[in-house]
Amino acid sequence: MNYKVITHAKKNNKRMSTGDCHARFRENVGVKFPCVTRLANIKNRRMRQILSVLILTASLTAFGQEFEFDYHKDYERILSQTNDTSSNLNYDKLIQRFEDNDTTLTDFEVLALLIGFTDNEYFKPYDYLTTEREIYSHNGNGKYEKALSMCDSFLVKVPVSQQALIEKSYSHHKLGQADSAQYYMWKFRRIMGAMAQSGDGFKPETAFFSLGPADGQNFISKYLSSSIGTMGSGSDKYGNFVDILEMTWKDEESREQQSRSLYFQIEHASKTMFGDINFEDLDKKEKRKKKKRK
Repeated sequence: MNYKVITHAKKNNKRMSTGDCHARFRENVGVKFPCVTRLANIKNRRMRQILSVLILTASLTAFGQEFEFDYHKDYERILSQTNDTSSNLNYDKLIQRFEDNDTTLTDFEVLALLIGFTDNEYFKPYDYLTTEREIYSHNGNGKYEKALSMCDSFLVKVPVSQQALIEKSYSHHKLGQADSAQYYMWKFRRIMGAMAQSGDGFKPETAFFSLGPADGQNFISKYLSSSIGTMGSGSDKYGNFVDILEMTWKDEESREQQSRSLYFQIEHASKTMFGDINFEDLDKKEKRKKKKRK
């Protein structure tokens, strides 16, 4: 398998801690995701979480939609369709349905919406990480109106931001605005569902499609209700950039720590920061430099 893992230690940032995310998410709206709801008859909560991961990989079925997605083969083809005004996958058509909370949207159409946004002038996931974290901070400090105001202006430009959608849902929830909280929770859940259907996440070539570097963290902590261990990056056999996140949990019976790596496809995001870089060529250049030093 042709990929390199660059491992980074997890940052000890109290403001953005996984435990705090879990507490807030459980408090928020009380909505369970489809994969967990189907396992409600299983008493062991951790087993439900583990089995939910297995279900994601064993079946590409959610909301009656089945599809297969290969980033290397399908990304450019779908992106082209989102720019075609005659296509049902046209970005403008899909974003309008998303804004209207159209319940007939399939997971594949939501995935196409995310892919379409990668061609948007405001798609700068590394640039707006600071804004998303600031919104999170305002909610954490009880400044819900301020968080809402920031979300409103931010979502005009980035309507598919996971972080802004879940934080806006939380702000409305804390202000007692249940209908609005549910409205934005629905959007967040649909993006998570589309990610879950885009691959199995167990290897670079079948990585989950993610808009940006923070989406994989949300997927593990909020969708799979697990913790995040080490974080790294690498590439698939085609040279596409992927995030590599360690999902960790503690077995409730043995109390032993369990973990497995999940892969998230962010090649499209990396190009906004690095440009269209061939990482394999960079590796070769670095090796040549090391030989010259010797």
